[in-house]
Amino acid sequence: MMKDLKTKIIILLTLLVFISGPLFAASDDDDDYDTYQETFSLGDQMFFINGGVFIPLFFFDRSLDVKDTNLTLGGTGSLCWQVFLTNHLSVGAELGGMFALSPNKRVLYMIPLMLKATYWIRFYPFEIPLSLGLGGNLSILEEAAHIDFIAKPGIGFYWNLNEEWAFGANATYWFVPQMYSGSGKVPSDNSMFGNFMDVTLSVLFRF
Repeated sequence: MMKDLKTKIIILLTLLVFISGPLFAASDDDDDYDTYQETFSLGDQMFFINGGVFIPLFFFDRSLDVKDTNLTLGGTGSLCWQVFLTNHLSVGAELGGMFALSPNKRVLYMIPLMLKATYWIRFYPFEIPLSLGLGGNLSILEEAAHIDFIAKPGIGFYWNLNEEWAFGANATYWFVPQMYSGSGKVPSDNSMFGNFMDVTLSVLFRF
């Protein structure tokens, strides 16, 4: 009887060892997940390279009449640097550019330079950045050039390969009010509010 009891105790202890192993492993995974969730702190930096398609949407004037942009689909790209203030909030600067064609094959270029803030929503290994960029935009059409305000709200979806590298996609709205006072050669009636967007692929490096 005593021998059978010892045998049962040994079997029970063996089963507990096998069961507790995965539980401790799962606990370690949870620790890794929590560590990742709290990885970024003040001073941590990241660098983005973005490239994709520029999509002209519409203009509207001061009377809110909607007009066609008369632009083709174009190309766009940008470089962005940001620094983390907290684990979920980063700020920085972005320099971008786009091109598209008018009906008579003239090329429109826009070069925005902005300050940018991003809020990061995380569910490892994925992230959703919600961003807003504000700054100046240089528009160039042949010999004509104009500097305007630009606002670019955007959303992205990223997959983290590791703590340094991530790959993703972004959709960003471009709001470009081009205002004329009427005091120069261009009448104030020519003021337009440009509405565009881009869809880009992105490579992200954290350091």
